[in-house]
Parts: sequence; C-alpha cells; structure tokens
Amino acid sequence: MGISLTAACMGCGETDKQESTGDKTQIQISVYAAGYGTGWIDEACKLYEATHPEYEFKVRANSRMFDTIETELSNDTCTSDIVLVAGYDYLNLATKGKLTELSDLYDSEIPDSGAKVRDVVIEEQYQCRLVGEENKIYGIPWQDMSANGFVYNKKMFAENGWEVPTTMDEFFALCDKIAETGVAPLVYGGGQENGYFSRTPSQWLLQYYGFDYMQNTFEKYESPEQYEVTAEGRLKAYQTLAKLVKGKTANGSSIALTGSNAFTAQAAQREFVKGNAAIVSCGTWFPTEMESILKDYPDFEFGYFPVPHINADKTDIDGNDTSTVRYLQAANILCIPSNAAHADVAKDFLLNMFTKESYTTFVKANNGTGRPINVEIDVESLDDFAKSVYEAEGQKGEGRCVYETLSSPIAVNGYVAPMNFSKDDSYLAIINSASYDEAMKIASESSQNDYKTALSFWDSKTKSWDSVYSGKK
Repeated sequence: MGISLTAACMGCGETDKQESTGDKTQIQISVYAAGYGTGWIDEACKLYEATHPEYEFKVRANSRMFDTIETELSNDTCTSDIVLVAGYDYLNLATKGKLTELSDLYDSEIPDSGAKVRDVVIEEQYQCRLVGEENKIYGIPWQDMSANGFVYNKKMFAENGWEVPTTMDEFFALCDKIAETGVAPLVYGGGQENGYFSRTPSQWLLQYYGFDYMQNTFEKYESPEQYEVTAEGRLKAYQTLAKLVKGKTANGSSIALTGSNAFTAQAAQREFVKGNAAIVSCGTWFPTEMESILKDYPDFEFGYFPVPHINADKTDIDGNDTSTVRYLQAANILCIPSNAAHADVAKDFLLNMFTKESYTTFVKANNGTGRPINVEIDVESLDDFAKSVYEAEGQKGEGRCVYETLSSPIAVNGYVAPMNFSKDDSYLAIINSASYDEAMKIASESSQNDYKTALSFWDSKTKSWDSVYSGKK
C-alpha cells in the first residue's frame, strides 16, 4: 500500500501524516528539517510524482535527523532510499562503504538542459567531496549556508525614510537615526547559535582581503603565518562584532535591545515582529520559521539585506571591489545508502532536482537561498523577500563565492578555521561581555588568540603542521 507525501516540519517533531492511495512503489527520504521546514523536498517529490505516477514518496524529517541517519547507516539499519548526511559524517560513512558511489550521476545529463551534473556543481564543492585515491564521490551538495544577514521592518523604514545599509559605517549611522525614535535598532538571539553571527565575521574577513587571497591562499591553510598576515582584518572583524552587540548609539542608548544576549532566536524574532526593534539578526529562513507568529501580524512587512561591507569603500586591502563576494558553506550532502532498495529511482530523482523547474521550487521554498550549483531559475516567480535574498546570496559567478571547503587536513580535522577556533568561543564571550569596553578587549585578544592557537599546532622543526593534528603520521 502506498503512502502519499504530506510532510511538513518546522523542526519540532518528526513528520507522520500519511494516507493510503493505492499500490505504488514507495521511495523513502530522510532529511534534517528545522528553520526551513520541508517545503524544498516536498516540492521536489511532487514534481517527480507528477511525471512518475508509479512512485510515491514518504519523507521523514526532524531537527535531530542527522544523528539518526548516521546511527542507522553505521548500524546497517537504514531503510531510506535518499538521506541528507551531515558534512562532518560524510567522509567517514563514504570510506566505510555506507553510501552509494555517484560518479555516474555526475556524468548524467540534466533532462531540461543537456548539461551534465558535473558541469553545474561548483568546482570547490565537487573537489571537496572526492574520496580516496580513485576520487570517488558519494553525494550531491545540498544547500548554501551564507553568513546570516539581517531582516528589517520595511514599513518602519519607509515611514522614516531610512535606507538599507550597504556598509557597516552606514549601518551604525542608521542605528543612530533609529534610536532617536525610541525603538531599539537591533535585536539578536544571543542565547542560541551565537546570535546567528557564527559566519558573519568570516564574511567581513573575506570582504577585507578579497576573493583571490581567501580562495587561493588562505584556504590552503599552509601555515600559521596566514593568521599573522591577516591580524589587521580579523581584529577589525572582531571589533565590528563587538560594536554591533555591545555598542552605543549617538544618544547613548544601546544598539541592541536589552536582553538580546540571552534571547533564543525565536524570542528575538518575536521582539522584532512586535516592533520593539527595527532589525533582527537572522537568516533567510525567517518567513518559514515565523509563519505561525506572522499570522497574528497580517500587516507586518519585512525585507532582507546581506551582511554590510566592513570597509566604507567596499574594497579589499588591495583596492579591489568586494561588494558582491560571499562567504559560504555547504556542509551537508544528499546521498543514497549503499543498501537502498530503490537506488536507480533515487539517482533519477536527485538528477531531476537539477532541472530549472525543480531548482526554482527549491529556491522558493528556501526563501531565496540556493544550492552550490549553477542552474538557471525563474527569478520572477519569487516573492520580494526571496528575490532580494537570491540576488544577494544565491547567484554564483566567477570571483564571487568563497566556500569554506576545508581541503587541508588541519582544517578537515577541525583545528583551524578563518576565525574563532581557539579554546574558548570568542563570539559568545563578546556577546556575554559586561560592557562595550570589555567586548572590545575580548575582540583584541581573540585576534591574537587565533594566531597563537594555530601556532600551537605547528612543528617548527619540520616546518609543517604537527602530525598529531594534521593526521599525517
């Protein structure tokens, strides 16, 4: 007996709505679902079912699914045909034979374009998925994760004549204007996920040093020297974060709404919707995650803007325009278990996710956030919020997107990163500091600690990363 797809999850529980529709082959999919819900996979399944009526899809989704999938695959108890694997589990599962090798999928032509999957997947994302000396690949990249930007009150901005900032200087000047109205300029959920600032300083670092250096030199992680060379930019990034969360406006009021350092993400977003702050630090999942609350505020209008540039002239240290470069991660990956009952159907389904129609539904369901692929979409079908996100974050282009792909062993093993990798969480320390002065002191120390920590992993005798940390024994 078949089961139709009626899954919808906001991350609070596993989907379980099912109904019988006749004798069809059931394809099972297990995916992580939180802020974005499951709209992206629901739509992909519906499109495939429309042209393949002999199949029906059952989607299993919740916010704990990464752990569930890893456990099931490791124990050979997974019954799903397609799974969303966490990036940190991919290599281990692939090398242990738990995933189906997908080179033939990458060599397949996308039905509506004639291009091969290999042609449209971003090169960095393809290379970092290759496993072993034979360079086999076991999945396709799922979703871009950019530095989370800001959601703003469009009506409040329009009524006061405020313009969306494109630089942090403009942002802080805007905060002065907002504070004059008695409204807090910003609210953030500091009690959860670093206030959604976990990738923001890395975006500033990229803006400061530019695409070429970050992509072709910094990300090679060849020595601790790169942290000494970039000390100036990292200091400014840490200090900018300190000012954002602990700074004052011209009239002496706090930039951030009182209590932001302790708010959960949703608590901060509720304060924003209620009009207690003009801007909230958030990701593009805001419309999906806040859907039920927004029903009580039918006239509330909101927009999105990406992380403003750290430099007033929007250029890097060499004077190159870096106004459109984006720091991105795409750590998670769609895979097929090695024991999948319907592996051929699963491959065809994943192939169809690369068509313009399917990819457009993906971007729409994710409010403008895309995947690390170059596939055309129907931009005009997006609402204003999603369109602004896609134009800022979703489009790929040469010299535009730097992916933190962690190809160096010292980075793969989790010892180094662009910023914030010393023993203590610098971002949380800044957020939880007692004052602006203390936050700035922590910012200064954090920049130095990045270099000191990297240096502790270096073997000065061999002039290479210590094998204990690099894994090269």
